[in-house]
Amino acid sequence: MGYTAQWGNKGFLISPSKIVPISNISTSLKLKSNSENDTSGTPTINTRGRELQTISFDTQYLAAAGVDPRGQIAEWEAELGNAYPLYIGGKRFGPPKMMLKSVDISDMQLTPNGAMISVSIAITLEEYDESNTSALASDKNASDSKAQAMSATASSSDRASKKTTK
Repeated sequence: MGYTAQWGNKGFLISPSKIVPISNISTSLKLKSNSENDTSGTPTINTRGRELQTISFDTQYLAAAGVDPRGQIAEWEAELGNAYPLYIGGKRFGPPKMMLKSVDISDMQLTPNGAMISVSIAITLEEYDESNTSALASDKNASDSKAQAMSATASSSDRASKKTTK
């Protein structure tokens, strides 16, 4: 069973027992730039690199096609914030890692007793920038260290040695 596309544990395929399509794939590439006026009055454009790449696509989960729509919503919710490479046709598509930024759920169809039989989901992935992530982690470690330092107290032996007797 070959997958049309894969991102982490999530796969998109069309087989005799299960249909999970991927559609409306789009991506965006942008330059980071700003413009400033120089002394001659002509605007200058400073290019500062690339914006993070985004990739978005849609899928539909149908109970009649061998998939549990409610379970798929829960699986996507659990993946929010995770980063994996996106593979389309067995080849990496886009940057080495793409982070799940949003999951938009729409067109839910329910049976009269409330069982979910279909749902449409729009996924947005954004290029994973490890340099920003590690900075956040180091900020968290620094704040943890500061909190520990602020709550530190002298040991009972230190307090005992500082007591003065009259």
